[in-house]
Amino acid sequence: MKDDKLQEMALIDEMKRRNRRRLVGAVVLAVCAVVFVPMLLEKEPAPLGDNVEIVIPPVIGTKLPDTPPPEPVVPPSEVAPKETPAEPPKEMPKETPKETPKKLPSTVAFAKGTYSVQLAAFTDDKGANAMVNRVKQVGYPAYNEPTDTTRGMAWRVRVGPYKTREDAAMVRNHLKKDSYDGMVVPAR
Repeated sequence: MKDDKLQEMALIDEMKRRNRRRLVGAVVLAVCAVVFVPMLLEKEPAPLGDNVEIVIPPVIGTKLPDTPPPEPVVPPSEVAPKETPAEPPKEMPKETPKETPKKLPSTVAFAKGTYSVQLAAFTDDKGANAMVNRVKQVGYPAYNEPTDTTRGMAWRVRVGPYKTREDAAMVRNHLKKDSYDGMVVPAR
C-alpha cells in the first residue's frame, strides 16, 4: 500500500512539473507574440508632403544672417505667370541690442551685508557659463557661484554684488526689462 501511495505521489509530482513547464512555455509564447507581432505588422511612417514648411524660431540673443524666407514649393500645374511687383519688398527692421542704462548702481567688493541678484541655478557649469556670458553681453556684471547641495553640485548665476538691497532690487527690475527674472539674495 505504501508503494502505491509513493507511486501515486510521484505521478502527481511529475504531472505538476509538466504543467508548470507548459504554463511557463505558454507565458513565453504570449510575451513573444505581444512584442514581435506588432513589429512585423508595423509599416514605415508616411513621408511628409512636399508643401510642409518648417520654421525654427531664433534663440534669444542671437543674430541670424539677413536672408529672404524660402519660397513655398508649388506644383507646376498651379504656377501662375509671374507679375512684376509694383514696389520692392520692405526690409525687416533689424533688432538693435538692448543697452543697459548707465544709471545702475556700481558693484562693490564681496563683503558681509552685500546683495546680488540670482537669475538661475544649473546642475552643470556649462549651462551656467553660457548664461553668464549672455548676461554679460547685455551689460551686467554676472558671475557664477558653485555650491554643494543635497542633490550634488549646483552653479548659481548671479549679478552683482551691490552695497544695499535697494540697489540690487533696482538692478533686478532692469533685468526683468531685459527678460531675465531673478531674486535678490545676500552675496556670499
